[in-house]
Amino acid sequence: MSLIFSLANSFLKSKKSRTILSIIGISIGFMLLISSNILMSTLEKSNENIVEEKYGNYDLIVGYQKSSLFLNNSDVDKINEFDNVQQTSPFLYPYIGKGNNPYKKEIEIQPMYVGLKNDSLSKEHEFTKLSSGHLPGKSEVVIPYSWAKAKNLKIGSKLTFPFPPNEEKTVCVSGIMKKSEHLHSVVLFQYDWLAKATSQNNHVTTLMIKLNDWHAKGQVINQLKEIDPNFFIDRQIKMDKEREQLGGLKPVVQGLNIAVLIGSALLLISTLQMSIQEKKKELATLRLLGAKKSQIAWLVISESVIIATLSAILGVIFGIGISFILKGIITRVSGISVENIYIEWHSIMYSVLLGILITIVASIIPATLASKLSPIQAYRQSIDTEHKTRIVLPAISVCLVFLSVALSFFNYIKIHDPKIYILSAAILILSTFVGISFLLKCTVKVLSFIIKPFLKQYSLLASRNTIRQLRRSIQIAGVTMLGVIISIVGISVLTTVRDTTEKSILMKYPLSHVIDSNSEYDEPGLPLTFYKQVDSIPGVKSVPVYKDITVFTQNFDKSNVKKNSKLMLYNVNKESEVMTALQGVDFNKMKNSLPLKVTKGSINTNELNQGGVVITDYGSKVLGYKLGDYIKFIRDTELNFKEDKLEYKDEKSKEQILRLKVVGIIKDYPMQEGPDIGIYTSPEFMKKRFNIDSINEVYYKILDKKSQSDIENKIETLIGSQPASKVILYNRQTELETLYNQFNQRVAILLSCVVLICLLAMIGLMNGMASSLQERSREFATIRALGSKTKSIVRLTLVEGAMVTLGGGILGVLFGSILLNQLLLSLDNNSVTLPWKMILICLIITPIMGLIATLIPALYLSKRDILKELSE
Repeated sequence: MSLIFSLANSFLKSKKSRTILSIIGISIGFMLLISSNILMSTLEKSNENIVEEKYGNYDLIVGYQKSSLFLNNSDVDKINEFDNVQQTSPFLYPYIGKGNNPYKKEIEIQPMYVGLKNDSLSKEHEFTKLSSGHLPGKSEVVIPYSWAKAKNLKIGSKLTFPFPPNEEKTVCVSGIMKKSEHLHSVVLFQYDWLAKATSQNNHVTTLMIKLNDWHAKGQVINQLKEIDPNFFIDRQIKMDKEREQLGGLKPVVQGLNIAVLIGSALLLISTLQMSIQEKKKELATLRLLGAKKSQIAWLVISESVIIATLSAILGVIFGIGISFILKGIITRVSGISVENIYIEWHSIMYSVLLGILITIVASIIPATLASKLSPIQAYRQSIDTEHKTRIVLPAISVCLVFLSVALSFFNYIKIHDPKIYILSAAILILSTFVGISFLLKCTVKVLSFIIKPFLKQYSLLASRNTIRQLRRSIQIAGVTMLGVIISIVGISVLTTVRDTTEKSILMKYPLSHVIDSNSEYDEPGLPLTFYKQVDSIPGVKSVPVYKDITVFTQNFDKSNVKKNSKLMLYNVNKESEVMTALQGVDFNKMKNSLPLKVTKGSINTNELNQGGVVITDYGSKVLGYKLGDYIKFIRDTELNFKEDKLEYKDEKSKEQILRLKVVGIIKDYPMQEGPDIGIYTSPEFMKKRFNIDSINEVYYKILDKKSQSDIENKIETLIGSQPASKVILYNRQTELETLYNQFNQRVAILLSCVVLICLLAMIGLMNGMASSLQERSREFATIRALGSKTKSIVRLTLVEGAMVTLGGGILGVLFGSILLNQLLLSLDNNSVTLPWKMILICLIITPIMGLIATLIPALYLSKRDILKELSE
């Protein structure tokens, strides 16, 4: 074996330039593998620190949402004994929850009382982020920032609170919370002091939990449910989502790493095939001297091991180096502050071994070809003549392409199953592997015919030379094709996902801001006076969304339901009915701020006040109600649920059935995402009939940008003055910026990968053309001796190189476009997409790549001595 390695090393040294170029190309693949590994580890670590800073360094909160239920000391001890639990901290909510609260009248106008301990874990909670002061001790309280501003309170101010069943107590302000849109009505007390003040000693309403590893969250949740299946568990979903958003980059990066490794493997195959072609006589001599076929194969594999090992060493060195260089760029692209680079050596070693294994496996193809080489044929012919393709493979490839397209088309017309689109895409990818040689040959011939009027004899000679060297050209065209497919599919899919998500955000927030009461279904929302105060602020245009009620139809015609309809029906008094919502809408306000198209009838306030209703086009189509029809329905509170069916509570419930006339049909209700079967009337009717006039949400936009800061402060003050502690303020721009940031991250990574793949293709083509031109130097010398100019030789080789990359580019565009639509259709995109800009860019760049890569070998060939070449 040592002799084989020694011989392989000698062969590689004999062609230093080609070996160096191959090592550079493959080391680029390793460099990307290592640098992406390091940068992903760094981003994950930095993002974890940011997420913990934003949401707190804890993983779960478990407990109850009623003060009548609580964890006792035994429950807390059990939880602390869990293997994955690192630390816990108790919280007390003495008056939380709905139901039979004996102190409701005394407490309902008060903020939410929270008792907590002054320990390291409780300080991770959002409540404990203070703008000034310290956490409460005995007879002390921490108040919200909005309270301090609205009531002019300071550290040391005295406040009196009721603590039923005990007497009122006066406490001192020890701290003021940080400014937050979520915390407007929460006050903090010292845990033991509050427990004693409310006579709730040893009560733990919720328990804050820190785990050893957040990935074990699911296991711990299952253990908690064994203690009490009715536990309320806050899983820190938002925190996990932010972790997953960065984690979502991992599959992208890993997929692109695989693509680059495939490109590196193709480059290695091309290199080894060139080596075999140049050493045909030497290999034949070894065979005649007694070398076995297996020894010839091992010789080629040994060359790949040497190249892969040297490439891996260089890739690790440059990968680590470029990680430090790119630290600042990654910070700007990802939006994550990166202070230090984190290197996980075990992960790097795994990546290196995987890369070496892939490149060695890739060498099996040329090794097998070398072992089958006939010694007699090798002596007769040292130049690779036209690569002959078996008839069977092209036929299979063409059949697979047609099968893939036909299957997708049939699925689009009839079945609509995403899995079939994925299967079609897999068949298409298989067809490229089977028939790339035949496809490239056909593409080169078509290109020759197209450019013939412009380049005359050069097109014919270039196409013939390309086809003669087809075995070498396949890998280079394959790498180019891979880069084009990744560009078209990757960027188009990312753009489609971005546009779809952007549209969803704009539909969710039709105006720039939303104040959400965050109230339960049966809880009152924000008072109407609150909305009027917001609407009265100069420079603000707002639209109220009133609380709705759940109703069930009483005259629904089941025959209107189509066979494949997803409409859910309920058994109401032995009749199939539909559940929907009845909501009051201020249509006049809505028209002033949002597009509202009436398709049939009209929206007349007087008619709505008298019991008229408005439905959407979709609701009319699905429910079967038309303009002028009467919709009969009953409120859910008049029904009882028994044995999978709904029944009237009593005989009086029948008297509560409403009969409302459809006076208008609108195209869409602007505040509702997706299909809408809601029923809309006037706020006045809802107030008169159901005594409902509270606000669920307030949508608004700021018209006066100069006064934006003052307007935001006024709105926050109004929110802070509300007794409800759950009011949330959403900003559409923040959501959009997060979306654009994620899109830019992924596009930057994708383009970086494509650039490296293109570089691999250029290195491979430069290497291949240098070898090919060297073998054909005598042929070119003869052409020059017959009168051809040096420029003509250079032009011929440049056209040949451009044909290889452009052929790969055209195949990449063709297969990439089909693959793109198959993937988009699997994601419920209902139209065929052709990314013309990306296609045009790819068709321009790919021939330029070929020209650049071929230029140096072509110039070198043009300067060779004709007499010397002819005499050899």
